[in-house]
Amino acid sequence: MDHDIVKSKPPYKMEFDPATIKHLGFQMYSTLPQVIGELVANAWDADATEVKINIPVTRIDEETSEIVIIDNGIGMADDDVREKYLRIGRDRREKGQDGDRTLRRNRKVMGRKGIGKFSGFGIAKEIVIESVKDEENSHFKMNYEELIADKDKRSIEFDPLPPTGEVHQGTKITLKYITIYHTRSIQIGDIRRGLARRFSVIGHDDFEVVINDQPISIEERDLQRQLAIDEDGNKYLWKYNKKEIKEETGLTVTGWIGALDRTSEKNDHIDRGIVLMARGKLVQDPFHFDAVIGQQFALSYLIGELHVDFVDEQEDTIATARNSLVWDAEPNKTLKEWGKKEVNRIASLWAKRRKKDNKRKLLEHPLYMEFQKQADQIDKKLEFERADRLIQQLILQSTDKNPEVDIEEFKSLVDMFIDFWEFDSFQDMAEKIKDAGVEEPEKLLNLFRQWEVLEAKEMMRVTEGRIMTIEKLDQMIETNALEKPDLHNFLKQFPWVIDPHWTLVDDEVTYTQLLNNRFPEDADVPEENKRIDFLCVNEGTNLSVVEIKRPQSRVSLKELDQIKSYIVFMRHYVQESNAPEFKNRQVNGYLLCGSMVDTVEARGEKDILENSDIYIVRYSELLRKVKQLHKAFLDRYNQLQAAKDENK
Repeated sequence: MDHDIVKSKPPYKMEFDPATIKHLGFQMYSTLPQVIGELVANAWDADATEVKINIPVTRIDEETSEIVIIDNGIGMADDDVREKYLRIGRDRREKGQDGDRTLRRNRKVMGRKGIGKFSGFGIAKEIVIESVKDEENSHFKMNYEELIADKDKRSIEFDPLPPTGEVHQGTKITLKYITIYHTRSIQIGDIRRGLARRFSVIGHDDFEVVINDQPISIEERDLQRQLAIDEDGNKYLWKYNKKEIKEETGLTVTGWIGALDRTSEKNDHIDRGIVLMARGKLVQDPFHFDAVIGQQFALSYLIGELHVDFVDEQEDTIATARNSLVWDAEPNKTLKEWGKKEVNRIASLWAKRRKKDNKRKLLEHPLYMEFQKQADQIDKKLEFERADRLIQQLILQSTDKNPEVDIEEFKSLVDMFIDFWEFDSFQDMAEKIKDAGVEEPEKLLNLFRQWEVLEAKEMMRVTEGRIMTIEKLDQMIETNALEKPDLHNFLKQFPWVIDPHWTLVDDEVTYTQLLNNRFPEDADVPEENKRIDFLCVNEGTNLSVVEIKRPQSRVSLKELDQIKSYIVFMRHYVQESNAPEFKNRQVNGYLLCGSMVDTVEARGEKDILENSDIYIVRYSELLRKVKQLHKAFLDRYNQLQAAKDENK
């Protein structure tokens, strides 16, 4: 295209609301798989057969690094850009628009409202679009800072740019001035896995996604091959083929749910939970249908993929960010009710199969023989004949109560079982000594020491789990984790990191809603200054209001005044309420933050608040205290174990 022709073209024009752009880009998309996923979906809708993505493999330099996504789809002519691409909120599936299926390949369209074009603003300040359709080139750039510079502005013009000669057919999107990955390298493997799980069409229907010259393979999204296998050689797998979730509704699901053989995501990099897909694209991040089940630990093994096209057929029941469903919609309510029951059913079946497998493995495992040998030695040493007839009962009962035990971790359980037997035998010995009137202080002292070691060992098992939790908290602080849902869900599950006495949190949604209604937040508040999120804890006669800010937040007098306002309001509400559950209820507060401004006024206000049971807690301080507390547990266990060894 001649440069004179470009100069003669009128500017591209877009009418918009700055707050909408901020919401659709900067606030809604914050991870690379999310951003790229929206652009890949656009390529699918453009009938592309190949999407090439180039991502830097080193740390990002904001001024020079670029992420490029280029497809070989139908592209956009000048009129397409002006009348379709730059029209915000246009439902392309409506009658009179583009239709429900693509023109050339008759694919089911993934997009609906055309908001994915702004996803790039979640990680970059500038998006450059170049597209060619039938040899007609369209080329322009959108800059985030220019879009939101004037709050009163309701339209903006983009100057046409000359063609680069790099696009011959299709569309090229370049993300520039990238705002993430400045301190660490992009993990390409994570991006590949994220995209592989977001699209079921990759590798099918002539659709290939290539990252840094390496295509994503079907095997990369085939999670079924990683499922656990039982002792009969069968996978822990439950399949669905157009399963009707409620009679006479016509609502069906297709796909599978399965169980892995481990709980940790560190080794396999698989997010636990079940994803929901519609039209070949993820519409619900991994979750468990909010199921609360007896075998709660089973959830940390379950994964799956269910295709539920009905959530995106007649009406849009997918949240704006396109990674979760709107559960108020009637079909989605039906789906969630079915999902909860199904997860419960599978968790129960999983537990039964796991127990059966563990019993077979244990009885055939060399370590079981080692256990018998050690128990026999205790028999002879203590002159008792009880172990032979009770060993098997103990170990199998332990397996029944704990189906998640990994047989390869049985070695660590051997010592624990021996401690149990030693304590049980010493109980009998103490009874015989008492009955015979024989005083043997050393034996009694040894008995009590053995009990102390046993108790410490049980504490050790709890502590090991908590150490892993502490490491997770450390990681969330380092990566400045999102307040909701990440920090909210983490603190709800592990409240003892805030207060050691909190072992179970009843997330008081009612109180949280009261605060949100009483203190509505201005949509124009910058992201770094937002109130973030609340966690309300009902603990005994106390109601604790925890305001959660991000790990790298910095609070000032304004935020201190805000937390005081929240607590004052809740105390007044509780005092004025006639509800019996509020009787004698005390309200205290916590503000979790990264740091606080170091001024005389702020320090003084912090002291005043803490005298009123409102505490400002830095994440670094939280992490230090919880590490220190659990270090004492570990040190105590090591001391007791050493004392035990000395007396053998």
